[in-house]
This record gives sequence, C-alpha cells and structure tokens, in this order.
Amino acid sequence: AQSAPVDSGREQYLKGKHDFVERILKTAETERKNRTYFQNPILDGLADPDVLFWKGVYYLYATSTAIKEGDPPGFRVYTSENLVDWQDAGMALLAEDSWGEKQFWAPDIVEKDGKFYLSYSVEEHLCVAVSDSPLGPFVQPVKEPLHREIKEIDSHFFRDADGTWYLYFVRFHEDNEIWGAKMTEDLMGIQEDTLTRLLVPEEAWECQKWPVCEAPYMILHNGKYYLTYSGSHFETDYGSGYAVGDSPLGPFRKYQGNPVLRSGKKIHGVGHHCITRSPDGKELFLLYHCHCDETRANPRRLCVDRMRFVPGADGVDVIKVDGPTEEAQE
Repeated sequence: AQSAPVDSGREQYLKGKHDFVERILKTAETERKNRTYFQNPILDGLADPDVLFWKGVYYLYATSTAIKEGDPPGFRVYTSENLVDWQDAGMALLAEDSWGEKQFWAPDIVEKDGKFYLSYSVEEHLCVAVSDSPLGPFVQPVKEPLHREIKEIDSHFFRDADGTWYLYFVRFHEDNEIWGAKMTEDLMGIQEDTLTRLLVPEEAWECQKWPVCEAPYMILHNGKYYLTYSGSHFETDYGSGYAVGDSPLGPFRKYQGNPVLRSGKKIHGVGHHCITRSPDGKELFLLYHCHCDETRANPRRLCVDRMRFVPGADGVDVIKVDGPTEEAQE
C-alpha cells in the first residue's frame, strides 16, 4: 500500500495560518480579555512597531531585537484584542519570499481591497510584499527593492481622504532625512516624479550622536497633516515630535514644543512609534519602543500610551502624549 503524501513545509505553514486566522476571527467578539489596565513595557524584544486593527483584532509587526540562533529571518506577527495581551501568531514574512537575506527592519502594514501590503526595509533597502491575510504569508511578487542603488529605511503607508496613497520613508545622506511620494495604484512602488524631501534634522533634540529625522508616521486631523517622527540616534535620549502641513507632501512646519515624547525616569530611548485607536474608536494610542534598561538599548521593548489633540494658541491643534508612563494605567 502506498503511504499518504506528506505536506511540504510550505503547505503546513499555509494550513497553520489559515486555521489560526479562522479561529481568531471567530473568537474576537466573544472571548475578549477581562484585563482593564496596562503597564509599560508590555512586550519584550521588539522595536519599530506597526499595528493594523482589522475585524476586531490588532495585528502587530515589528523589528525583532532579540533574535535567537535558529530563528528564521523575516517578520513575526502578533495578535491582540486589547493592545496589551499579545499572542505570537508565527512568521508573517520569511526571507525566502523577499529580496534580501538579513536586517529585516521597521515593517508597516495596510489593507486595500481585501489585500494586505507590508512595506519594510531589508539590508537598508525598501521592499513591499503582499498577502491575502494579515497573518501572511507575505510575498514579494518581484524580488527587488524599490531602489537598488539607494539606501532607504522606515517606510510608512498613508491613505489621504481622497483615496490617494503615499509612502513616507528615510534616506541617508550626511544625516537621516524623511522623504515622501505618491504611490503607484498597485501600492508596489512610488511615482518618482512626486518624490519630495520633507524633513531634515536641524533641532538640538534631533542631533544627539547623529543628525536624525526618521520613523515617519502620518495622521490627518481637522484638515491638517501631522507628520510625526523620531529624532536623534536610537541609542541616545531618543524621542518623538511632529510637523504640520496643509498637504501630504508639505511643506511642513515643526512644532516648537518638540519632542512630545521623551525618556522618563525608568523608561529610556522612546521612539519609532505608530498610532492606532481603541477598539471603540474613541481614544488614540501611541505604540513605541524603549531601551532594554538604563545602560543597554537592545533588546528593545514595546510600550503603549495615550495621545490626544488639544487646542493650540494659533488655532492648530497640538499633539499631547500622556507618557512614557511607568505605573499601571486604566
């Protein structure tokens, strides 16, 4: 008698992903955690987080800063129903499905027309992969970076109110600068003729150890475009601020009260954030990383705190971050 066929590793991987996403979607509304508080840091070993809230579940992607021997290169995905309690859902993207072999950093996730797009940097080049599920597997249709001859990191998707998509990212010159451009319709590239330099490091808080403006994250509020970002070398007193513009590609005016997030007594090196809402949509939360402790940057750790808009003296609302908090928060 012939033995039953054995699934390949890839087939087992796909089946596991399918089973997991079906289970998590079925239980999202009925098995929410009873926990009503959080205390930073909430997750170890991660940096440069981005979160997608889809069908009642948060999906978290991040740079792994605690890679163990034998761990495959790429990105893991974590799921949560409350931004505090996270479950490791396995690898979302494997290096074999991407250009490049190492240094997988700073993923950013969006959904468009039922497809999920992951932008990220690998070996200091930008790539975009796509999947039918937020759990993956994410695959690059063409295994090439956006620009092979140019080093770029920290990409971020943004969809404007009119449906136009933009990509923000960092380029290296004699500093780290933030650039932006309109995306192509398939979200796999940028419209090169729209490429614009948006922010350069000039303020003292942006120039500790190295002049850095990085980790762009855009949010639209009351008709204004808030380009949030982090400043200074990540091993210093890293922090986050923002600039305001009247259009997605600027020009932008930096907030004079920057940084709006800076190290506390116990939580240091805070930055490279993403922004998401509470499950009921009523509150804004900032997810960011911090240093391992007072003397070591890595392995970095994940934190979460509330942020809000308050009226500004010039009629333009101001971002306030209630953090970094160190005590338990309701």
